Amino acid sequence: MRLLKTILIICLVNHFINAQSTNKNVSIEIHPKTSLYHKPIDIKIYNLPPNQRVILTLKTVDARSKTWSSKAIYISNNQGKIDLSKQPSVDGTYVGIYPMGLFWSLQSDEYHQIATNSGFETTLEVSINDTIIATKTIYRKSTRELDSLKISTYQKRDSIIANYYLPAATKKRPAIIFIGGSGGSFRQERSSLYASEGYAVLNLKYFKHDSLPDGIIEIPLEYVAKAHKWLQQQPEIDPNKIGIIGRSRGSELAMLYATKYDGLQFVIAQAPSNVVWFGWEDKKSSWSYKGVPFPYAEYTDEDSEKIENEFIKNNIQFRDGPKFLSAFSNKEQIQKSLIPVEDIQCPILFISGKDDQVWPATMMSEMMIKRLQEKKFKHEFMHLSYPDAGHNFAGGGQGCGIPYLPAEDYSKGRAAKGGSDKGNALAAIRSWEAILKFIERSIRE
Repeated sequence: MRLLKTILIICLVNHFINAQSTNKNVSIEIHPKTSLYHKPIDIKIYNLPPNQRVILTLKTVDARSKTWSSKAIYISNNQGKIDLSKQPSVDGTYVGIYPMGLFWSLQSDEYHQIATNSGFETTLEVSINDTIIATKTIYRKSTRELDSLKISTYQKRDSIIANYYLPAATKKRPAIIFIGGSGGSFRQERSSLYASEGYAVLNLKYFKHDSLPDGIIEIPLEYVAKAHKWLQQQPEIDPNKIGIIGRSRGSELAMLYATKYDGLQFVIAQAPSNVVWFGWEDKKSSWSYKGVPFPYAEYTDEDSEKIENEFIKNNIQFRDGPKFLSAFSNKEQIQKSLIPVEDIQCPILFISGKDDQVWPATMMSEMMIKRLQEKKFKHEFMHLSYPDAGHNFAGGGQGCGIPYLPAEDYSKGRAAKGGSDKGNALAAIRSWEAILKFIERSIRE
């Protein structure tokens, strides 16, 4: 018995010594140590026991003081190394080779959307057999930390209502007119993202302000023209390198403007529509030109009521997609309200999620692609559609659709937006990379 006790004590001591030795030798390499939250980083872990099951946990507290965490299980290689860019997670909040999976798979039981108005510290913990053997703190910087990024801002409140973001530069900058969707708020998140990449951004508000309509009601294209002209006249802007981006309802306005006015180098339509939809007052269009409202499409009250009753009957979360889709049965109405995208005089990029539950953005994008093909459109045009992604993966409200951050959990809201957490997170990353490349090609021409 004494011999067994002695052996047990020796084993425990050796285990403790080995654990202490491992704790001292394990190193976590992060490059770069501090980074903007939409930029990828390299994570490598060295001096682990070879072929060992290792748990990586990432924890953070966001600007709302909400706790977020993620976990991934890796197997160290023969050299006792884990390289997140080459080795797969075998279990956890994500599975597979995803170098930034710990970041985009962060989850919270307290809130549905991570707060990003300031940067945040994350703590990476490395564990073996439920023992933490190494930790590392990583700071992820917000693009809304404007002063540190040398981005100046200006609020324009006269003939147009806009927020202007101007990155520091030694030469004239390319610029973007950014038009948001039906939420109506300024989009500081998305605007600062583009500004951090060196683009001046004019985030144009077109309703919900003292001098603007309360809703999307016959907004004149001339209003966008004023914004475009003002931007062209700014001495720090290259007037030959200005493009426009519109998302959701804002895509209609952006594309319609581009059909009537020249001087744009690119158009990007995110979660777009191929038709003009009804305004927010009965018998009113959303947009107008030279005082004449555009013909518009709408779904019927009967179809709307029928669809909502089906949601209630089958205990399905509310969504607008089936309502918008029902309007396409009225082919004459749709034909009259089509946006003549072939009249746009620059490259066009459409971006959609195949599981968009707000409206059928992928279908409508494909209809525009077909129209451009039939009309032999002379500029570049393309449609990027992402599986298992919904309406807001490329940026809805503040904090939505930021590369390498968790997607908003739409299951906790009133209306479904579509897509899974993973699908929306990966679509945010891949679409952002594609957008930047598209803009670079367009302004080079």
